[in-house]
Amino acid sequence: MPLERLSSGAIALLNRDGDLVQLAAANIARQAFVPVPVALDLRVAPNLRLGADPDALPPTLRAQAEPHIARSPVDPDFLAATFQEGRFADGGAVDCGYSITHDGGLSWTRALIPNLTIASGGPYPRATDPVAAIDLDGRVFLNTEAATNGDFSEGAILVSRSLDAGATFGAPAIVFRPADDANFPDKPWMAVNTFTGTPYAGRLLLTWTLFGTTDASPIYRSYSDDHGVTWSAAAPIHAVSTSAQGSQPMFLPDGRVAIVYWNFAGSGFSGGDTTATPEEIDMVLSSDGGATFGAPVPVTTVTRYDQPSIRNGVFLPSAATDRTTGDIYVVYQGLDSLGLPRIFFTESKDAGATWSPSFAITDNPGTGVFNAAIAASPDGVRLTVSFYDERDSGGDSVLCNLYLAQSLNGGVSWQPNVRLTSVTTDASLAPLTSDGYMLGDYLGIAGTMNVDVPAVPVWVDTRMGNPDPFITRVGIGLEVDFTSFQASRLSLGQIDDPQLGGPAGDADGDGEDNLSEFLSQTEPNDPTSVVHTARQLNISTRENVGTGEDVLIGGFIVTGPTSKTVLLRALGPSLASAGLTGVLQDPVLELHDASDSVIARNDNWKESQESAIEATGIPPGDDREAAIVITLDPGQYTAVLHGAGSGTGLGLVEVYDLDTTPASRLGNVSTRGRVGTGADVLIGGLIVSPEESGLANVVVRAIGPSLGAAGVSGPLPDPTLELHDANGALLAQDNNWRDAQEGIIASTGLAPKDDRESAIFAELAAGEYTAIVRGIDQTSGVALVEVFNIP
Repeated sequence: MPLERLSSGAIALLNRDGDLVQLAAANIARQAFVPVPVALDLRVAPNLRLGADPDALPPTLRAQAEPHIARSPVDPDFLAATFQEGRFADGGAVDCGYSITHDGGLSWTRALIPNLTIASGGPYPRATDPVAAIDLDGRVFLNTEAATNGDFSEGAILVSRSLDAGATFGAPAIVFRPADDANFPDKPWMAVNTFTGTPYAGRLLLTWTLFGTTDASPIYRSYSDDHGVTWSAAAPIHAVSTSAQGSQPMFLPDGRVAIVYWNFAGSGFSGGDTTATPEEIDMVLSSDGGATFGAPVPVTTVTRYDQPSIRNGVFLPSAATDRTTGDIYVVYQGLDSLGLPRIFFTESKDAGATWSPSFAITDNPGTGVFNAAIAASPDGVRLTVSFYDERDSGGDSVLCNLYLAQSLNGGVSWQPNVRLTSVTTDASLAPLTSDGYMLGDYLGIAGTMNVDVPAVPVWVDTRMGNPDPFITRVGIGLEVDFTSFQASRLSLGQIDDPQLGGPAGDADGDGEDNLSEFLSQTEPNDPTSVVHTARQLNISTRENVGTGEDVLIGGFIVTGPTSKTVLLRALGPSLASAGLTGVLQDPVLELHDASDSVIARNDNWKESQESAIEATGIPPGDDREAAIVITLDPGQYTAVLHGAGSGTGLGLVEVYDLDTTPASRLGNVSTRGRVGTGADVLIGGLIVSPEESGLANVVVRAIGPSLGAAGVSGPLPDPTLELHDANGALLAQDNNWRDAQEGIIASTGLAPKDDRESAIFAELAAGEYTAIVRGIDQTSGVALVEVFNIP
C-alpha cells in the first residue's frame, strides 16, 4: 500500500515494531520566523481562538489538528466545532475536543469529548479524525476514530451525541469495529438528513475507508435511524476491490444520498506517479437513504499536489450541497496544466450524473494551496471555500495563511481571494509526523445562510506557540459594505434586535452606533475599541461669482440636539494676496433658512458685529468682505455670495464651527457653482479640528447630472472629484462613484443618484483639505461639491 494514501493515524496502525515510520528530516536551519499581524478586509472579523487548552492534556502534548465545524440548519447562531486535542507525532491524539457557540461564534465553550479516551474518562488510548453534525432538533453528533489498543494497531469508528444542544455528551456509541486487526478503518465522515418530508429524515450516515491485507481500500458505510444509538451493519458503497480514500457523504434535498471520494485506480488510472498519471474523484448515489448505491460516476481527473513540508489532505476532496437546488459542489487541490498548485471547483446539477469542467478558483501566484473546504448557502447562490495558502510566505515552505474564495452566483464566477488570518502560521511549531508538520488533513467551514449570517471557517495555526483551533466570521458580499461588516461582527440575534443591530443600533452600548464603528473600523461588540471621531470645524468653497443666478451658494446642516454658533465669511479682495487674479471686489453675504427666508445679511463686515467677529480670531482680511456670527438651531441653511452692484469675480464662502463641544455638528456643507475649463474649477476646502481625538469620517461628493431633476439649468454632465491635503498631495480621486468604495458609500446612505457622479469616503486627521470638482474631458456646467461629516 502506498503510504501517501493513508492518514497518519492509519500509518501508525502499521508501525508495529517501529520499523515503518521514519520522521521526515527537519527543515534546514532558517532564520526564526517572527509573525507580524496584518490588517484584514473589513468583511473579516478578528481571529478568535476557541478557548484555552484543556487542563487534562499533558504539558508536552498541547497541539490541536484536523478541525471541523457544523451549523444548525434551523438556528444560524448555533455552531459546533471539533478537533484533535494533544496531537502525537506518530498518529492520533490524546483526545478530541469540541467547542459550542449559541451567538454565531462571538463566544465559545470548549471541552474534551467526554468518555472518549483515557484523558476524558473513556476506554480508548487515542482518538483522531473528528467531524461534527447538527440535526433539526439541535442534537450534536461528533464522529471520531479511536485506538482500541495501546499502539493504535486496532481502531474503531465512534459517534458521541448531545441531546441538549452541546451542553453535555453521553458516552460514544460504536459504529464499526473490525473483527480482527487484519483490517482497520480510517478517515470517517458523517452526514445527517435534515430534509423534513423526505424518506429517512433524521438518518445519520457514516462513511470510512477500510484498509486490509490487500492493496484495496474500499469505502464502507453505516447508518442510524435512532439518532446515533444503534447502527446498521457496515457495507461497502462500491466494489471491495476499489482503492479509495477521503469519502464525503451528503443528503440531497429529495432524500437521496451522494458520496464523493478519491479513487486511486478507477477507470484505468493506476495511481502511481500522479504527476504523470492523473487520478480521479468519483461519486456514488443512493435512492434508499444509503442502504444501496448505484455504479460509481467519474467526477473529475486530478493531477495530485502534495505540499512538501506540511501534512495535508492531498487525497481528500471536499463536497457540499445546498438545501434548494440539490446541486453538488466539489473542491480539491491539484496541479494545473502548467504544473502550478490550485484549488479546483466542479459541480453537478443532476445529482452527479454529469459534472462541469473543473477550473481553478484560487488566484495564488503559483504558490502552494491545500486543504480546501466548501460550504453552500441554503439557496445555492453563495459558495464559500477556505484553504491554506502560501502566497504570503516568501518561499518558506512551512509558512501559510488561511484564505477564502467566494462565489455569489452559484459557482459561475469567483471573487478575488480574501486573506482570513491576521498572523501567518509557522507549521514547524506543529508536531512533525511521518508526512510533514501536522496541522491536519482537512479544514471545516460553516457556510453563510443569508446576507446577515457570516461564513465561519475553522482552522489550526501556531500564533500562540503551538497549534490551536481558531475561527473567524466572514461577511459574504461582493465588497466591503455595512451589511457584510455587520454580518461578520454581530450575531443574527443582535442584528434582529433594533436596539443592537442595524446602522443606528449600538451593540456594545459605547455611545457610538454600528455605522460609526464600521466607518471608523472599530469593533461594534467591543466598547473598549471605540475612538470618538473628530469633527469638521470649517468648510470653504472658491468659485467665480457671476450675476443673476450665477452666484456662489453654500449649504450646510446643523445636526444634533442643541443650537450651534457659526461664523460665515464671504471673501474676495484678500484672495489677491494669495496670488489669485480676477477676484470679486465687494462680496455680499446672505444666510437663508430652510424655507429660503433671509435670516441674516452683510456687505462689509465692520458695519455690524465687528467686535463679535474680531473675537473669533479669524475676521476677514479686507473691510469690504462680509461676515456673520450667528447661533442656529438644528436644521438646513444656505449661504449665498454675490457681488455688490452686480460685480463679478473669484469669491470664497466659508462656514466655521465656533463651538468647543460637539453636541451638535456641521453634518453637511455643500456649495453650488459653475465649473468651467482649465483652472476654472469648483474648489471646496475643509478643516478638521486639531482639538479632537480620532479621525473625521467624511463623504465628499461631486454632483452634476442629478441637479437637472432639481430644476438647475446647465448641470455638469460628468463631474470628477479630487481630494488633496494641505500640501496639495492627492489623497483620493473618483470619476464615477461605483468604480471604487461603492459598498462603503452606499452604506452611509449618501450614494449619489446618478452613476456618473463622484464620491469619496475618507478618514481625515486634523488638518486642512481641498476637494476639486472638474468636468470630464473639459466639459462645463453647474456642479455641487458636498462634504458630509459622519459621526
